[in-house]
Amino acid sequence: MTPRPLIVSDCDGVLLHFIAPFIAYLEQQHGLTLKLDTFALTGNVKRADGTPVPAAEFPPLLDGFFADWMHNQHPIAGAPDALSQLARDCDVVVLTNIADHHAARRTTELARLGMPYRVIGNQGGKGVPLKKLLDEFHPSEAIFIDDLPPNHSSVATHVPHVHRLHMVAEPEVRHLIPQAPDAHARHDDWPAMLSHIETILKG
Repeated sequence: MTPRPLIVSDCDGVLLHFIAPFIAYLEQQHGLTLKLDTFALTGNVKRADGTPVPAAEFPPLLDGFFADWMHNQHPIAGAPDALSQLARDCDVVVLTNIADHHAARRTTELARLGMPYRVIGNQGGKGVPLKKLLDEFHPSEAIFIDDLPPNHSSVATHVPHVHRLHMVAEPEVRHLIPQAPDAHARHDDWPAMLSHIETILKG
């Protein structure tokens, strides 16, 4: 079989909106607010009196969001169409930092929203799981898309030949995340990202 290019994309903040639905979940389900003074969720979730929720209490909130509120996430503009176009000639995998027990639900939700692709749950850096995907697919080209600079650093360490593209598609946090130093380029909307990827594939 002729090798195909492989597109490996993050989900939250790249394919699906996360910030606005998470704010709604915190307010409606827990009476909490999210104040994004820095790009960190832990420490920025506040009680009604303004005190921060302790770091130890944050993981259950995030788990509850993915368990009970994931259906309220909606696609980043242009993401379904761009991936659909790329999937004609490329393999597409979603590599998302989400607990394994939420991965099946995320697969279903993405398919419902027009993105019927394989989903892999992950915790931490993405370089190691991306290397496993390269060993599985043996692609002609590999392109990695993510919003978090540390994930680009992880990929640069473990599989430096992969094209690393930085995307921060949610305007609520765009100003809080500087361009990833280990990414080759940054585009914060899907038309520009698709154009860049097509240039890579044609080259």
